[in-house]
Amino acid sequence: MLELTQGEARRIAVRAQQLDGSARDVLETIRRLGFLQLDPTSRVARSHLLVLWSRLGSWDLAELDRLLWEARALFEWQAFIYPIEDLPFYQARMRRYAKGESAQARKIRQWLNLNAPFRRYVLRELRRRGPLLSRDLENRSIELWESSGWTGG
Repeated sequence: MLELTQGEARRIAVRAQQLDGSARDVLETIRRLGFLQLDPTSRVARSHLLVLWSRLGSWDLAELDRLLWEARALFEWQAFIYPIEDLPFYQARMRRYAKGESAQARKIRQWLNLNAPFRRYVLRELRRRGPLLSRDLENRSIELWESSGWTGG
């Protein structure tokens, strides 16, 4: 058994979270952290930007978008950003997500069934034009998504 002093344990924890000045770039920081949680709450700045700032100091905000949308070195799923090399670990969960028996999964299936033409339109546009912002698509839904308060409909 390895015994650590409280100070040694604290230094290990600070180093593991890259709060010791060892972080050098956005991609490696996210890789070492494992993920970056997105949160729209913004008192000073959005939380994911603050997490990176607390590790990197001043950094180019465009770099995160470049890594997500151009280099595709990162991907976003359920309000988290992950390194692309972790995608295979999440794909099975992604495929099962809407097939489950939770109330949320049933709500998703029902909405997708009611809006099948809209779903086909979105998939067709993504195949044709590549990654898009939601505002780049027309809202062709037949039935609007009922927000729980966390989404905008």
